Order: sequence, then structure tokens, then C-alpha cells
Amino acid sequence: MKVSIVTPVYNGENKIANCIESVQSQDYADIEHIIIDGGSTDNTLNIIKSYSVKYISEKDAGVYDAFNKGVSLSSGEVVHILNSDDVYRDCNRVSLVIREMAANDLDVCHGYVELSSSDRQYVKIIGKDVSKLDLLKKMRVAHPSTFVRREVYSEYGGFSVGFKVAADHEFLLRIWNNVNVGFIPEIIVNMSVGGISTSQYEKSYAESFAASLINGFSPWKAFYYYNYEMIKRRIIGVIKR
Repeated sequence: MKVSIVTPVYNGENKIANCIESVQSQDYADIEHIIIDGGSTDNTLNIIKSYSVKYISEKDAGVYDAFNKGVSLSSGEVVHILNSDDVYRDCNRVSLVIREMAANDLDVCHGYVELSSSDRQYVKIIGKDVSKLDLLKKMRVAHPSTFVRREVYSEYGGFSVGFKVAADHEFLLRIWNNVNVGFIPEIIVNMSVGGISTSQYEKSYAESFAASLINGFSPWKAFYYYNYEMIKRRIIGVIKR
């Protein structure tokens, strides 16, 4: 089963090499790595060219547009989106997930992601085995750990570029009850804190609220959970200060 790993990047000269080398260290044999560069103005493209990877470099309409470009260029049966400042936990992560998908005929498989600071110090672990109701309430799936069969994108569409920080949540809500989903209680990816959804939490919650409404959640319940998460986040922020 061929795996396509898609990496979006823009001005990532300080991180893209680690990402590429993490992919190349995987013990799974049948991998293609596709890098979608958004027209970087630093040394990113020269670094990419120094490795044997497939890439394009052009301006895009944001990270989810880059995701969609990568999926459209992929030729693997399974697609994993690995962001440029993220790396695999160990060299057997891809093979671990693919074994699970093959053994249980899964269309989607996800696990844990370990969040770390810029100096790779542990922050926390995210990800959870969830129902669609859980997912309607809050984005509880660690999307950087999520492997998806390419045919799922063909049947249900890609990421909505109308969302700027929560298109991954909307995509998962759209497909969740229509495909066979599995969870692995293992850390798949180490992710650097500071992604778009973690650094823009107010926008993230607002877009997740919209995604829940679009995908069938009661307006009153969606409104309740949106306000609950916003209040909780602000209280935590006050306590931390």
C-alpha cells in the first residue's frame, strides 16, 4: 500500500530539513513525499532541492489550499499530511499505522500527537478516540496524526479553503460517520506548539462552531459548547498570567 506524505511549507528554512529527514527515516518502503511550497522567499526551496523529493513552489490561498494541492498530486492509496515543523515520533510510525489500516480495513486512522515547544521540550499530548457527537462539540482528533485513504478525498471532497484555521475539523466532521475510522493509542507525530489553530484560538473556536452547524449540530448546542470553550480558555489564560 503506497503512502503519500504531503508537507505544506512557507519560509520554513529552519525546519523543513528535519521534516524531510524524518520522512526518509521511516522503515516503510513505499512512500512518496510531496512538498507544497507556497513561494518561499528564504532558503527553503534550495533546501528542498537538495533532497530527493517531489515538490511544487507557487503562491497559494493558504495552508488548506496547499493541503488540497498535495492530495491532488498524490498517487498513494493513503495520504498523510505532515506539516513542515512536525516530525514522526519514531522511524516505524508509518508502518505502524498502515498495518492497522490494512488489518482492520480502515479508511481513516489517527492517534496521539505530542506537542512540544520550539526547543522540543514536552508540553502535552493531544488526540482522542471519539464519536461524531464528541467531534461536534470540539475538535478532539489530532489531525497531524491522521492518515486518510485517498479515495475518501475523491468521494467526499477536500479541505474547504473558506475556513482559515478549522478546515481540518470541518473535513473530519463531513466524513466521520461515512467511513471506517480507527484509533491507535500511540504517539504518531511530534508537533511544535504555535500552529495556526493553537495561536488563533478565538478564530479556531468560531470556525469550529460554524463547522459543527454545517455538519448537523443543533444551533443551541453548538452555541453552548462554543461559549463554554471560549470561557474556559480565557479563565486558563488569566490563571497563567
